Amino acid sequence: MESVPAEEEAEVEKGSETQGEGNENPPENQFREGETASSSDSEDDQDQHPPMDKAQEKGKAAEVPDVPLLADTPYQRQMRQRVIINLKPVIERLDAQGKILCSLQSDVNSIFMSQASTSKELSQVKNVGRLLGRPAKARPAAFQLPAMLGRLAAFPAASSSPVPSPAASPRLRSPQTLPRSLPPLPLGVPRSTRSSPFVVLSAHNHSSNGVVPESRLDASASAASQVLRPPLSPLQQIAPYLRAEWRLIVKGWLCSAIAVYCLARLVPMVGQLPSVVCRFGPETVVEEGAKLAALAVVRSGACYLQQAFLWEAALRAAYNIRVDVFAGVLHRDLGFFEGRGGVPTGDVAHRITAEADDVADTVFALLNTSVPNALQLGAMATQMVVVSPVLSFISALVIPLMSLVVAYLGERLRKVSQEAQLSVARLSAHLNEVLQSMLVVKANNAELSEASRFQKLAYDDLVKLLRKRRAKVFIPEIVKVIHIGGTLLLCAASVVASRGFFDSSNMVSFLMSLALLVDPIEGIGKAFNELKQGEPAIERLFNLMNFKPQVIEKPDAIDVDFVTGDIRFCDVTFRYGENTRPVLDRLNLHIKAGETVALIGPSGGGKTTLTKLLLRLYDPQSGHILLDNHDVQNIQLRSLRKHISLVSQDIALFSGTVAENIGYKDLMGEINMQQVVNAAKIANADEFIRKLPDGYETNIAQKGSVLSGGQRQRLAIARALYQESSILILDEATSALDSRSEMLVRQALECLTAKHT
Repeated sequence: MESVPAEEEAEVEKGSETQGEGNENPPENQFREGETASSSDSEDDQDQHPPMDKAQEKGKAAEVPDVPLLADTPYQRQMRQRVIINLKPVIERLDAQGKILCSLQSDVNSIFMSQASTSKELSQVKNVGRLLGRPAKARPAAFQLPAMLGRLAAFPAASSSPVPSPAASPRLRSPQTLPRSLPPLPLGVPRSTRSSPFVVLSAHNHSSNGVVPESRLDASASAASQVLRPPLSPLQQIAPYLRAEWRLIVKGWLCSAIAVYCLARLVPMVGQLPSVVCRFGPETVVEEGAKLAALAVVRSGACYLQQAFLWEAALRAAYNIRVDVFAGVLHRDLGFFEGRGGVPTGDVAHRITAEADDVADTVFALLNTSVPNALQLGAMATQMVVVSPVLSFISALVIPLMSLVVAYLGERLRKVSQEAQLSVARLSAHLNEVLQSMLVVKANNAELSEASRFQKLAYDDLVKLLRKRRAKVFIPEIVKVIHIGGTLLLCAASVVASRGFFDSSNMVSFLMSLALLVDPIEGIGKAFNELKQGEPAIERLFNLMNFKPQVIEKPDAIDVDFVTGDIRFCDVTFRYGENTRPVLDRLNLHIKAGETVALIGPSGGGKTTLTKLLLRLYDPQSGHILLDNHDVQNIQLRSLRKHISLVSQDIALFSGTVAENIGYKDLMGEINMQQVVNAAKIANADEFIRKLPDGYETNIAQKGSVLSGGQRQRLAIARALYQESSILILDEATSALDSRSEMLVRQALECLTAKHT
């Protein structure tokens, strides 16, 4: 860290003493309005911007627009990561006396990548601005830091011009001393920010050419990825998946262009057909008919290929969305699946299966109407203008009325669709819950009560679905009625007024173009319906990936190749919720390597919680957990969990073969069958496995339903032994074994205590 001149140190100390008087707030709030915490550079800035009184400041604060500070494009995210990296050394320079808090990093993250309210963001920007030495009263604080960071982020990633060094430029320069040839602000910065004053940070810890070192950028990216992203619209969320299928989409749209071209040729030919029949002989009529038939066949083929390509693109996009959402669900914290996320597992399954299909329908509707209908609309409108510009203008007068009606009805359809999605999700969750608990239902003679509950939920779903379908059918029909009725009424009046200005061919061509103009307008209405119907499904799907993990792997976490199994719980306090009593309160526990320890206590005493904390499925509120003197929070999650084998009291087996369940950890690689057999023998499972129809290749069905409770538990023990971990945890793992099997398993486990903790 660089040294700070003595006069600057004295000024920082003096400023902090002044701020501390009569202030009972925490240290991070000790900077009061108008005060600074930096050097003489800030004093010059204060002279240029005299402080305002409270009324002026309040008026200025009210001018801050309620808009996001920066857009959330991939480029902006990368640039903001560089900004955060460059902020750190600047704050370290200003922190020579320890007066500026290290919480600035989280403040910057929250400003640019959280979903906090605008008022909270404004407060954080003011706080950070004061920490950087800017006078908070000089101008609206919300316009200081975003502009400053936007300018810093605008430097190209591989710029050849180095960033000014600390020796060559002051830490903070006033706007008047800045060069005029700075790069433009990123597009994500609001318009009000582009013209606002800005400052430049002098950044060190750069490479020689002024580029942020790649290792620091990767570390920042890893930390920033754990923060919630700003909300995106449904179309923005699915856009990356559509761009991945651009080849299929382009092929489909080229086919639609061919279809529209054929249609544009057909309309005038059909309009001239009566005159051709009257004026020319049969040969000419046959020739014209053949041309019409050829164009019709080509159009039909092009329409088929258009829909085939676009359906493939839509289904592939939905497939990729479904896969990504499930991958995101797998990375959610355990609390989400234990009911603390407020989403039943049946609802999650419904979103990933049924609602992903709704997304495919929405995507296809958008692709099949946006460009194809726009092309047909333009072609038919051109035909109408060629025949009669006046009547074409009259027909266009109906479009604004249709737009208003569609917008109003579309918003109602969106709300109705959202209610329908929630009702079917509740129905699916209830069905999933009952089917998994059928033993309890039958044992308590609860068939009638469960049937009654299901009937109520199903009827609610019926009502919501009927409302949705009625609204969906009503919008295209009302659009068609308004357009055709209004246009024909206006055109009839114009034709009467023109007193026979049109000949028969022009009239037929115009009416055909008008009729074919209705089709794309109706299609746009249907696509709008599909979009409003699919928006709730898109939002519910992507909400499964929009979360802030509670258990975060540090960027510098270590990979431990081997552990002896020495475990320490040091003053560990843990509770599952903010307002719940602690499950563990300042617990201290030492389990030596190779030692066998039995934890005995009442249900809910925290025995299983210890296992979850050791596996870092949760993090304690206070205290530390050490594995071989390494804090588990400093170990990579994959590395930590590969050294711990768990057999829980709730046995979980998967559909597949016996060998696949025992060798579960090697499913992505090659399962060692010799190791599988050895683990099964130790768990006393080999005997019954060989009696199965296909031995180790027998499919045990979902949750191992073809096996008894004791057999399932022994398979789970064999799976834990297959991992060959240093630590083996049996959470009431022998509770479902008969006395003979339990004795044999205990004898086998005694042979392993020397190798396991």
